[in-house]
Amino acid sequence: MKTSKLMLPVMTLGLAVGLAFAHTTTVSNGWIDLNGTPTQLSNDPCTGSGHDCTVRFEDDPQQRTFEVYTDMSLTTPKPSGVGTTYVIPGTP
Repeated sequence: MKTSKLMLPVMTLGLAVGLAFAHTTTVSNGWIDLNGTPTQLSNDPCTGSGHDCTVRFEDDPQQRTFEVYTDMSLTTPKPSGVGTTYVIPGTP
């Protein structure tokens, strides 16, 4: 009988820890293909829908335009409410 009383708190703790790692909702700022390497943006310039999101870095000497994707697989374009390229601070 004593063993079963001890098992309930242990099982509860195990369930709590398991559920903490099971949370799969993630918010992504978007990903770009930077010279063949998936790179996550530090902020999310893309809002809305109707267009595919593109960004350009303000200090990029090459002034490249990058398509933004929803995840690091770089297969699903991230939606944007505008058809123009977002200019974000910094360099890629």
